[in-house]
Amino acid sequence: MIHSLRARLQKLSFRTGVIILLCCIPFYILSFAQMLLPLSVGTKGVLWAVFFGLAKAVQYTGVAVLGVEGYRRVKDYIRGKKTKTGKMDGIKLVIFDFDGTLGDSQRLITDTMLATIERLKLPRRSREECARTIGLPLAECFSSIIPMTEEQAEECAEVYSEIFNVKNVPGAVPPFPGVSETIKALTAKNIHVSIASNRSHHSLHTLVKDMKLSEHITFLVGADDVVRRKPDTEPIEKTLEHFQVAPHETLVVGDTEFDIIMGRRAGTHTCGVSYGNGTREELEKAGAERIIDSLEELV
Repeated sequence: MIHSLRARLQKLSFRTGVIILLCCIPFYILSFAQMLLPLSVGTKGVLWAVFFGLAKAVQYTGVAVLGVEGYRRVKDYIRGKKTKTGKMDGIKLVIFDFDGTLGDSQRLITDTMLATIERLKLPRRSREECARTIGLPLAECFSSIIPMTEEQAEECAEVYSEIFNVKNVPGAVPPFPGVSETIKALTAKNIHVSIASNRSHHSLHTLVKDMKLSEHITFLVGADDVVRRKPDTEPIEKTLEHFQVAPHETLVVGDTEFDIIMGRRAGTHTCGVSYGNGTREELEKAGAERIIDSLEELV
């Protein structure tokens, strides 16, 4: 039960955690200030216990929301060493999402989803409904918008992959503006660059090669490289182990709440991009430390 409550608290945003943490200050002040009131020693003792207990409860709740890395950021800020989230200071590794972050694949993905739905004679869905599922594991993309069994969802994933392989010709997924320049600028600063995506490893490898970025992006984690996919932290854990980099030295960049949630759960820094498949509001709610309108703002 305690573990479940802690997990729910950690899904709240960094901003919420800071607000809750700050709320403990008035209770700490009251716990000692009431000592100046003309009250009996016994009454003062009771009031101190109540206010001090409330202060501790609020403080621990705020810490649970922030997590270890978030709490470290707050302490650094108080000490005058605020983390420079607008810079790449201290960052040794950047883990990018692919679809909607590096590659403009929304049209190709939604075309393929619509074709899959039509071939399997499933209830029709709009392009917008399909687009909102981007970032989820493939089978879940279908089951999240159409009631179906697990077996039907897996069939959808198989048909999708078949159709996608036909449609995914070179150039079908162009990079967003500034992608190539930004990645090259990062590697020029000796910052490792990798990708963690819910698409297959082979697909990622092909797309990165088509974009002529294989020299700079040397490590990829696709859906078939892990047991637990995004927003689980396994893709990040696998990447950190490969590069021997700590979570607080890592930045996760993505366009959906799933990317931000994954990064927060793993204790990394997070950055959302507003031009992809998710909305700014969703990224803020997920707790993104920073949101940029073009990838070039990253550096």
